[in-house]
Amino acid sequence: MATDEKLSSNISKLVIIMLFFSISILILGQHDAYATLYSFQHAEDLKHLINWQDYGQQAFTQAQQENKPILLLLTAPSWCYYCQVYESEDYLYNPDVVKLVNQDFVPIYVDSDERQDLTRQYLEGGWPSTTVLAPDGQRLFGYSGPRPVQNMLVNFQQAVAYVESNKFSSKISLNYTRQQQVVVPEKQLEALPEAYANYNLNLYDPIYGGFGMGQKFPEARTLDFFLDLYQDTQNKTYLSLVQNTLRNEYTNIENLTDYKLFDPIDGGFHRYGTTRTWSPPHYEKMLYDNAKLLKTYEHLLLITPNDPMVSDVVNKTENYIEKNWYDTQNGGFYGDTDSNPGEAYYMKNPRPSEKPGIDKTKFSDWNSEAIIAYLYMYNVTKNVKYKEIADNSLLFFEDNMISDKGVYHYQDINGTRAVRGSLLDNSYMLLAFVDGYDTLGNLGYLQTAQNIANYTLDNLYDWYGGGFFERNSPDANLYPNGQQVSLAKPSEENGIISYALLRLYKDTNNVAYLDCAIKTIGNQADHIAPLDEGYYYVKAAQFVHDNNLMSDFENNQARINEIEDYNQENFWLNNLVNGTTGNFTTLQEGLDSLQGPLFLLVPIAIFSGFISFASPCTLPILPAYVAYTFRASKMNVIGMSSCFFFGLSIIFVLMGMSATFAGTYIKSNLGTFSEIAGIVMIFFGLYTISGRGMPGLHIQPKSPATYFGAFVFGCAIGMSWTPCVGPILVGILVLATTTASISTGGLLLFSYAAGLAIPLMLVSAYIGRINQDSIVWKTIRGRELGLVLNNKKFVLHTSALLSGILFVILGYLVFAGDLYSLNQYVEGTSIQQWLSAIESRILQVLH
Repeated sequence: MATDEKLSSNISKLVIIMLFFSISILILGQHDAYATLYSFQHAEDLKHLINWQDYGQQAFTQAQQENKPILLLLTAPSWCYYCQVYESEDYLYNPDVVKLVNQDFVPIYVDSDERQDLTRQYLEGGWPSTTVLAPDGQRLFGYSGPRPVQNMLVNFQQAVAYVESNKFSSKISLNYTRQQQVVVPEKQLEALPEAYANYNLNLYDPIYGGFGMGQKFPEARTLDFFLDLYQDTQNKTYLSLVQNTLRNEYTNIENLTDYKLFDPIDGGFHRYGTTRTWSPPHYEKMLYDNAKLLKTYEHLLLITPNDPMVSDVVNKTENYIEKNWYDTQNGGFYGDTDSNPGEAYYMKNPRPSEKPGIDKTKFSDWNSEAIIAYLYMYNVTKNVKYKEIADNSLLFFEDNMISDKGVYHYQDINGTRAVRGSLLDNSYMLLAFVDGYDTLGNLGYLQTAQNIANYTLDNLYDWYGGGFFERNSPDANLYPNGQQVSLAKPSEENGIISYALLRLYKDTNNVAYLDCAIKTIGNQADHIAPLDEGYYYVKAAQFVHDNNLMSDFENNQARINEIEDYNQENFWLNNLVNGTTGNFTTLQEGLDSLQGPLFLLVPIAIFSGFISFASPCTLPILPAYVAYTFRASKMNVIGMSSCFFFGLSIIFVLMGMSATFAGTYIKSNLGTFSEIAGIVMIFFGLYTISGRGMPGLHIQPKSPATYFGAFVFGCAIGMSWTPCVGPILVGILVLATTTASISTGGLLLFSYAAGLAIPLMLVSAYIGRINQDSIVWKTIRGRELGLVLNNKKFVLHTSALLSGILFVILGYLVFAGDLYSLNQYVEGTSIQQWLSAIESRILQVLH
């Protein structure tokens, strides 16, 4: 009978498994059919269902007059697959969502490529990006990627209720504070290239090439920098870094199942790799990536002319750009190629006849990258084809895209031009025309470069503090009141224009260009980023050194002072700031009711703690924990561990209960937090060595000092772990910040502490079960050591000595900031790669 029941049970399980796989096969089999629903054309066909408005004064005025929230969609459907998924009947164009949005919102549609001036302001981490704003433009909440329809409906309805129950002010004032001008000492400029190289070397992945250990973007400028460094030093480390990166980006045409960043059939590079190994990529191809990579690998080909892989990459990439993006009739380059149909196209050989779509919009900043690449290729190869392509493109922009009020950001296929006054376009195009003059000697290009530079100095430069503002647009209709000016100073563009102005100074001897470039570098000196973003600061520093420009700067101080006095007196921002009245009314950010349910947040917090425990920083903490916590009595192991957990959790719970302050403070003061934690742990170690904190593992388990010591130990570990597990911890703190109550925030951080401590508790429970006469316990128990100093006898215990020394070492590592550097010794292991991937996923969820 029992056998029959067992057989019946097994058959039932088998049936369930077969059903599961059958359903899975049906779902997977329908994937291609569903995929056809998601395309750029399909998104365009559905676009009329929502009463979209353009971003600008009219939409915001309507929202204020009708007291409606704003639904702002920031999207790039011409190349972004998940934008196409989101803009379908399954999500955004679901009939219920469409009805709610049209009835209760002012919907604004923003093409991210055409309005890059808004991308920095509104992007919620990735595309597609949805932001819900109050009528005054205040952000209520937002998210990236598709969301379930029911979630969208609930959140949108709550946003409507929130707006209806509050009042909003439209008064806006510019917040401008005069900064002290900074001139970076020449020695500091000379040291910048070495610092940049060392920092980027620490980010380099020696196994799979590229930079970082998660998803990877090409970072072509950084690779080009290392090629320059190789040519200067003949250090093959720098050359092999670039070669290894290309080998891992390269897709073997015989093995398309392992598809990487480079397309071996059509040519060209995809936008980024979704994993450390570059595979699979996001299949869209962007002009800016391919232009930079073409220049870099042409440089590599110059160094290694007999490498067939490099030659293949350069030839196919150039051919792809010229064949698909170059406008042979008018000059200039189109912007991008769609990711769709993805694997159904790119993993086939031969390829299907229907090609991915191309967006024929021309963007100024992206075209600048392409023009610079083709000028470089002409310079090193003297191939007149490259000269003609660069020349025709410069002429197109000179004739069509540069006005007396700055560079237009884009021109679409219908000839419509739009968006002026951004540093983005003026900085890039200035560099392209300086490069055009220096390479081709066309005096017209020099004059155009001066026109762009003069416009930018008159309209975007900060004559008091140095550096260039993000935006001062003459196109007031494209912005709500007050937003046509942005006083942020974006780092990357400031580096580009600094380098361009230094080169223009050499061509013209106009000291205003030299002055503004030097002061801009000084203004941004504390914000120079690694990788591609910081590349042009290094180029600028090298250019200053190579051309002895600091001497020119010092010798022209009288003229520079005259220029600055005049421009400060006539600074356009003086009247704008002085003439603005009223203050922006700040309301409570976000909607308390729009948070995730607690039963979902708590498991996330616990699991985050587990992953944080797997951090390499745990390596020195674990032996210190074992050495201190385990006592002679097995019963005391649980008590000691419980006191430890109590101390650990207290630290994190206090953070959670004050998350609004703690989240911000810890994120920006991890260094200070590390130093405090390190000092505490050093003192605790010395106290333990003295025998006071831990007289020996043979002491009776009920000693109050022992339990209190374990509690203090838990507090100290809580502090020391904080700087090491910073990214996930800050994510949990931000999550706690948005919860509705102090108790909820405390619970989330208690859950996180539990995730950290549970593995240690399990170790305690396991060792507590081991026979007390075993080698493990004899080692833990240790023995006493007698010392005689000045006729006085001192007794130390080996366990106390060991744990105390570990604490001192651990405290020093935490204080010096070296604990986190342990990552470099284990990050290449397969286990750590797996854990890093999980950590990245957790951070995506938390964000």
